[in-house]
Amino acid sequence: MTDNVVIVYFVKPLSMTYIRTSLKGLFLLFAFLLMTSCQKETNHVPESPFINNADPQIVQDWVGLSIDLSNACNGFNDLIASRAHYYLALTMYESLLPGLRNYQTLQVRLANFQTTLPIPDQTKTYNWMIVSNQALAIVATELFQASGTQNLNKITQLRDKYILAASNELNEEIIRNSKELGNEIGWKIRDYSQLDGRSDSYLNNYPAYTLPSKEGCWIPTPPDYSAKLLLPYWGSSTPAMTENVQSILPSRLLLYNTSQSSIMYSEAIEVYNMTNNLSTSQREFYEYWNQPKDHEATPLNHCLLLMSQMSDDKGLRLDQALELYTRMAIAIYDGYILSWKTKFTYNLLRPSSYIKQNINRYFIPEYSSNPTPDFVSENALIYSACSEILGNYFGYRTSFVDYTQSTRINLRESKRHFESFNIMAKEAAYVDLFSAAYFRTSIDIGFQMGFDLSQNVLNLKLQY
Repeated sequence: MTDNVVIVYFVKPLSMTYIRTSLKGLFLLFAFLLMTSCQKETNHVPESPFINNADPQIVQDWVGLSIDLSNACNGFNDLIASRAHYYLALTMYESLLPGLRNYQTLQVRLANFQTTLPIPDQTKTYNWMIVSNQALAIVATELFQASGTQNLNKITQLRDKYILAASNELNEEIIRNSKELGNEIGWKIRDYSQLDGRSDSYLNNYPAYTLPSKEGCWIPTPPDYSAKLLLPYWGSSTPAMTENVQSILPSRLLLYNTSQSSIMYSEAIEVYNMTNNLSTSQREFYEYWNQPKDHEATPLNHCLLLMSQMSDDKGLRLDQALELYTRMAIAIYDGYILSWKTKFTYNLLRPSSYIKQNINRYFIPEYSSNPTPDFVSENALIYSACSEILGNYFGYRTSFVDYTQSTRINLRESKRHFESFNIMAKEAAYVDLFSAAYFRTSIDIGFQMGFDLSQNVLNLKLQY
C-alpha cells in the first residue's frame, strides 16, 4: 500500500510596498488604455460606404435627360451631342470614383485631361450620389444652355431628386459636404470643357470652308443641293484618346474612277439599282434607321438608348453601368472626330453626284444626306464601335428585342429582334445604300475603323 504524501506550499505574505506598486501599475495601465481609446475616438475618420453594387438609376436618368435636352437645343446634331455626352460621362465617372472600390481616375490618361480635380476630405462623410448630381448639374447646365429655361429647370429637378431621396436618412452636414465637393468637381470639369474650342459650335454648324477643286471631290448633293458643309473642322477636335484618331487609318481607299470596269462605277450601279427599285418593306426598313424622321433614330441616341435598355434588362450594377456609359461616350465622341477627319482628308463625292455625272443625269434620290464628303460612313463607324462595346458587356451572341423606337408613331414596326449587336450594327450601316448616301466601300471601311476604335476603348483600364 502506497503512503499518502502531503505537499504543503509556504507562501510568503505580500508586503505593503509590493501591493502599492502593483496597484499603481494597474492604475497607470488603465489610464493608458483609457487615453488610447479616447484618442482613437477623437481621430476616427468616418467612412463613406462604397457604392459599386448600388442602383444604376443615376446613369439612366442623366443619359435620358441628356438625349431630351440635345433634341431641344437648336444647332445640336450628333457631333455636338457626342461632345456633351463625353463631358457628362467624364463628370459622372470622376465624381462617383471616390465611392467605387478598385477604380482609377482618368486624369492624365485621356488626351489633355490634365486638370487636377478636388479630392474628398478624409475627415468628412459624403453621399456620392449627391456629389455626382451636383457636379453633373453644373456641367449639364453649361452644355445645354441653348435648350432654354424650361428645359434647364429639368436639370435642377433631377439634381434635387437625389438630395430629397437622401434627406430622410442623412444629416445636414453630410448633405452640405456632398454638395460642396460636387460643386467643386463640376466647376473644374466645366472649365476644362471650355478648352477644346468647340463649346460654341452649335451656333454655327456651317462655317466657311473651301474644298480642293479637283475631279471627284464633293459637290452639293441632290435632292437638297446644300452648298454649306457641316462642321468641316470637327475632325481637328481634341479626342478623348489620341490613338483613336492618330493611329486608325482606312485599310483601303475608294479611288475616284469613271471607267465602267472600276470599283467605284460598279458600286454606283449597285446604289442606282437599289434606289430605283425600293419595295414597300425596304422603305419601312429604311425608316426605322432614318435619323431625320426622329431624333431617337440617330446613331448616337439609338446606341445610348439601347445601352440603357440592356442595362435594365440585364440588371447591371452601378459600377458596370458607369463603366459602360463611359466607354460608349468616349467611342461615340472619338468616332465622330475620326470619321470627320477621314471625310475631309479624302473629300470624296457622294454616290448620288457620281450617278448624275456618269450614269443618269436625271437621278434624284428620295432621301437627303448630310452635306459632307462620302468617305467614310460615320453611321457605320459609330454603330460598329458601339456594337462591339455592347457585345463585350452583354455577350457577342446575345439576341435581343430592340424597343428603343417603340414610342415612334411613324413606324409600322417599331420593335425589332436581332440575333446579335453586330447584326444590328450591319443592318443600320448598310441601309444607307438605299438612300445613295454612301458607296459600299465607304460603309465597309467605316465599319472596320469602328471596330479598331472599339478595341482601343475596351483596352482603356478603368479598374486596378
